[in-house]
Amino acid sequence: MWHYGYGYGVGFPFFPLLWLIFWVVVVFLIFGRKHHWEKHHTTQKDMTAEEVLSDRFAHGEIDEKEYEHRLEVLRKHSKKS
Repeated sequence: MWHYGYGYGVGFPFFPLLWLIFWVVVVFLIFGRKHHWEKHHTTQKDMTAEEVLSDRFAHGEIDEKEYEHRLEVLRKHSKKS
C-alpha cells in the first residue's frame, strides 16, 4: 500500500544541513574559545608594570589607596632610570 504524505524521504534534505550546523558549532567552539583565551588572558610578561597594577586594581585585588601608592612608587622609580 502506498502512502502519500509524510514519509521517510521528507526529512532527507534537512539532515545534511543539520550536520553542517553541527560542525560549524564545533569549529566555532574550538577556535572561538582559543581566540577568547588569547585575547583576555595575556601573560604578564607582555604587560608593563603599570598595566599589571591597573589590571589588579580593575579586578578588585587591591583597593584604590594601595593602587595609588604603588603607582606613585612605580613612577618615582621609572624617573630615576
